[in-house]
Formats: sequence, C-alpha cells, structure tokens
Amino acid sequence: MKPKVLIVENSWTMRETLRLLLSGDFDCSVAASGEAGLAQALSQPPDLLLSDVNMEGMDGYELCRRCRQEPSLQHLPIVFVSGFAPRSDTDPSLPVPDAYLVKPVKPALLIAEIHALLRRASAPVSAAPSTTAQAANKA
Repeated sequence: MKPKVLIVENSWTMRETLRLLLSGDFDCSVAASGEAGLAQALSQPPDLLLSDVNMEGMDGYELCRRCRQEPSLQHLPIVFVSGFAPRSDTDPSLPVPDAYLVKPVKPALLIAEIHALLRRASAPVSAAPSTTAQAANKA
C-alpha cells in the first residue's frame, strides 16, 4: 500500500504537476487552499503533508501551525515547497516544517526527501532525530 501524501497548493498547474510526479510512489490527494487542506487532513489524515507557503487565506505557515496544534496531526511530517526562501530565520515564532524545498525542485530530491521523512516518522521514537530537518534544494 502506498503512503498517503496530501498536496496543498493554490496553483492548479503546480498542484497537478506534483500529483503526477508523486503518484508513482505515493497515493496523492490534493487541496487548493490551506483551509481545504486542513479540513481534508482532519477528515482523512495523510502520512505526509506537502504544502506551498504563499497562499491566499491560510498560508503554509498557518497550516503547519494548525496541524502541530491538532493532536491527531501533530506528528504529521510536513514539507514546504516554495518559490521563496524560508522565513523562519527572521521570525522564530513561525512553525518549522520538517523539510523546506525551494522551487524548482528536482523530482528525485523531492521524492527522496518524502521517503526519508516517512521512514523517520515510522521509526521508533527513541530512534527519531532530535532536530528538525531542513533540506535545501541543491542545483
């Protein structure tokens, strides 16, 4: 059975590109906004959430914050894929995703990062790393 990945992306083109790219390895579902993504994650929890950062209404950081506050989702691995560099360096109050990749992301890097986070999430608690992984998209 393939791991479930929820893709939250406001751009239809990017959402469908990610869905098609990942569907070989993962069971993908999509949401067009942070609000819809949160509702979908609560009703059908995925194994990993992949989100854009800059979205109207609830942006990726707020989505991440709300997931971390929700008991049923607080251990959900979250990956940001954005055209912008992370903002967490300038504002320590922002929630930190498990990985942050900058567009354009090489498909192999994205798939490898998702697999690594899923392996880490399924590992026993004592074997889990104590720090949050930050992935940079290396050209």
